[in-house]
Amino acid sequence: MPKTAEVPLVSRFERRRRRSRDALVDAAIALFQEKGLRRTTIEEICERADVAPRTFFNHFETRERLYEAITHQRAVGFAVQLEAVCRDPRPLNQRLSDFFAFVDSYLEARPLWRELVGEMFRLRQERGGNNAVRGGVMAQAALRFVRDGVRRGEITRRHRPEVLADIFLGAQTMAINNWCAAEKYDLKAGLSDAARALLDLFAPSADEAGNARVAGKASRKN
Repeated sequence: MPKTAEVPLVSRFERRRRRSRDALVDAAIALFQEKGLRRTTIEEICERADVAPRTFFNHFETRERLYEAITHQRAVGFAVQLEAVCRDPRPLNQRLSDFFAFVDSYLEARPLWRELVGEMFRLRQERGGNNAVRGGVMAQAALRFVRDGVRRGEITRRHRPEVLADIFLGAQTMAINNWCAAEKYDLKAGLSDAARALLDLFAPSADEAGNARVAGKASRKN
């Protein structure tokens, strides 16, 4: 009986802990957008989140840990969007262009994020953040996107899906990195160019395209 009674108490504690952590992340994102990265204090984040300052350090040892949490949250958001693209029945060129347009519109609507995103890239390079490797949430979403394209006959089988997913994610990451490093960099044009280059790389050979058409006809007959 005692063990059974303890389960709801632990569960409530964890829920409260997660709510506090989420509130801190959401407050930080809002304040960074309003004031910028350097001008936002931990005290202001805690006040916005309605959390005691000491609670901040229960969740994040340093500001850098907070940045990493935001990085993961944004990666999850982009991964969800990419998953939606996989379910979209439209042709690959439209789906890929729309995804990169989404990334552009999201960041361009948040100009003060340039500093934050730049800091995220710096920390990821220094610490080897998991979103930069194949086990990361965004990397896994990119791999599913490529495999889906292969299944549809829209992406070549000449190269392993893992390699194509690396290139896909790398093209997006480099464009965003350029945007962070140079205020005059045209993110929309950079992502659009990346999409066109990826479509060229992804394009099936003539034999692959022919086989896909034959398979499609057979599937419709059945």
